[in-house]
Amino acid sequence: MKLKIKNHYLIALLQLLSVVVSCQEKNKKTMKEEFDWKETVSCPSGYPVDVFMGGLELTTGGYTSLYSGVVDHAEWGSAGRSMSSGVKPLPKRLNVIWISFAEKTFYHVDAELDYEKIAGLFRKGYYLPSINKDNPEPFKENYWTINVGFAPGGMAVVWVAGAARQIEVGRYQGVKTEIPKEQVEKLKDEPEYSMLRPEYQESIMKNPGIIPQDVQDANKDKPIPYGLWDTYRKKYNWKVNYELPKEAELDEMTYDFYNGEEINLFGDYQIKRYQIPKELHWNYDEEKAIPKQISFRWKEKVKKNCGGYIKFNEDQIFKAFEELTQGKAKAVPLQITIRITHTGDDASVWLEGNGKSIGLYKSEVKIF
Repeated sequence: MKLKIKNHYLIALLQLLSVVVSCQEKNKKTMKEEFDWKETVSCPSGYPVDVFMGGLELTTGGYTSLYSGVVDHAEWGSAGRSMSSGVKPLPKRLNVIWISFAEKTFYHVDAELDYEKIAGLFRKGYYLPSINKDNPEPFKENYWTINVGFAPGGMAVVWVAGAARQIEVGRYQGVKTEIPKEQVEKLKDEPEYSMLRPEYQESIMKNPGIIPQDVQDANKDKPIPYGLWDTYRKKYNWKVNYELPKEAELDEMTYDFYNGEEINLFGDYQIKRYQIPKELHWNYDEEKAIPKQISFRWKEKVKKNCGGYIKFNEDQIFKAFEELTQGKAKAVPLQITIRITHTGDDASVWLEGNGKSIGLYKSEVKIF
């Protein structure tokens, strides 16, 4: 009996040691993993930010700073400047203090990142359609950017990006913070000190080189739309139906979403000829945010290469999605129908679902 107990203890101890060794080996492997990437910062148009201190903490314990000067972009999710492109470990944590000039407020976020999700994307990469006639096969592309977005209210979003592709990997909440007086005194001769001055903060908001004058005029006397960028992240169950001219074949398309994501997909023309992963098919089955723009190409016998884009009106498409889903975003399947005229020089677009059809007539349509 005593021998049995000892054996049980021995087996349990060996199992525990096996788990510990396995975890140690995994951690060693994670720390050694390196990829060629750069960091960048994004923000919504009209709501500029600047990083006061901190950035992305790497698996090795080092930091990639996110400090790169005042950031203001035309679109949420668009990439800004980068200061440290190169081969290095991936980040495991976001620890940064930034200023939201529109609010005259500093925010601090200290959050663990989903390392496996980030590393999984970098390890796998993705494929893009070739535009090289001499080498038409799809080619492998790697992710090479980690983009950190800051929106009013302390919202922080992290995307992993590459050419024609950007995927959200996390959303985090910063808290309002004040810079300690003793730290302020030490910064008087440093560039970061200007962020603390009210007159400088005000000058940023009035600078047309940072915020275009038309954006300043549009935002004048309007409250900051807190929560707007979280509504962009809402996912729906929708697909696209392309109605092309007779004997035309869908070639490829790119979807740009309001939540800052972007994907490039393959059409039937490419799928029939090459081994394209299912998740890159044009009709892939996955819940998605509302599209901001859909660009597409098709091939005809007479005109070999045709294409166009639909740029949606924000108010109209959001109201249409809500009207057809009635608060059940993922439960109601929807379809965006893009119908190209038989002459191939114009298009119309609708949102369909739940037995209804809404014409998205305010969309900007361009066919070429």
